[in-house]
Amino acid sequence: MNPKSAQWFILVIINLPVYLALGRLIFGGWGGFLEALRLWASADWWFTLEKEWREDRWGTSKLPAFVILCMALPIIEHLMFGKTTVAKPAAQMVGLL
Repeated sequence: MNPKSAQWFILVIINLPVYLALGRLIFGGWGGFLEALRLWASADWWFTLEKEWREDRWGTSKLPAFVILCMALPIIEHLMFGKTTVAKPAAQMVGLL
């Protein structure tokens, strides 16, 4: 594994507690997450989203907001810290190099 891949891997693993806290903040628990997942995974998802969007905009946009925030967090961290020399020693310490 090269140092850049190791750095991305480490960023994702380190952020797991942040993802769980962010999910609890957005969904309120596993029930809210499963409800949002059910809404987006239904067979006629476009019709369901149109109908739900008119009734509950925040409930409909919870899952995409969560996914975007979870993807943006490591990207922002990589842009902030990616050019430092911390990535290689950290990857070596974990044993990924």
